[in-house]
Amino acid sequence: MGLFKRTKNNKRPLLRQIIDLIPPHILADCIARHKSDKYCSRYRTRDQLVAQMFEQSNNCYPLEDISAGIAVNKTYIAELGLNQSPARSTMSGGNAKRHWKVFKSLYTRLLGHYASVLKVKHQSTIIEEVKHKTVKLVDSMTISLCLSLISWAKFRTAKGGLKIHTCWDDSLALPEIFTINKTRQIGPQLRWVSSQ
Repeated sequence: MGLFKRTKNNKRPLLRQIIDLIPPHILADCIARHKSDKYCSRYRTRDQLVAQMFEQSNNCYPLEDISAGIAVNKTYIAELGLNQSPARSTMSGGNAKRHWKVFKSLYTRLLGHYASVLKVKHQSTIIEEVKHKTVKLVDSMTISLCLSLISWAKFRTAKGGLKIHTCWDDSLALPEIFTINKTRQIGPQLRWVSSQ
């Protein structure tokens, strides 16, 4: 399958090329399932997705950086498929109101959509004992956070932290499931059961 083939003389921005890897019908299904565009006329789910992808790819921290970066020129805005660069207040409202589950569904659907391609592309060492079996790697780690900046992540009197649990699919070389919890709210360890 030529899904990840590089095309010569592609003048589209890299971010647009990445966005184009998301089949529109999958995004539309996720939006419809979670009703994430209900009562939204300006900052729709796709706009939020583009803003989040811009933020991740450009290491932006405040929302002002995302807004200023996307607004670099009108041609860039149009090439990303946006009508305008989202304002800080618009992004803040969208992040607060739109449920994160629409993006979880999108990630899960994209994993399924590209699974066959990713398995072919990923080169891993084959261990005879687990050949032809599904291998899932489960791990967790704690990330320390500065309490003066992120007060909601209080762990101890002077410490803040988050706990990340990950289930890694070795055949895809990607996380299949991951959860982020406040460190103080961690209960029993999460368990994943493979379907195979």
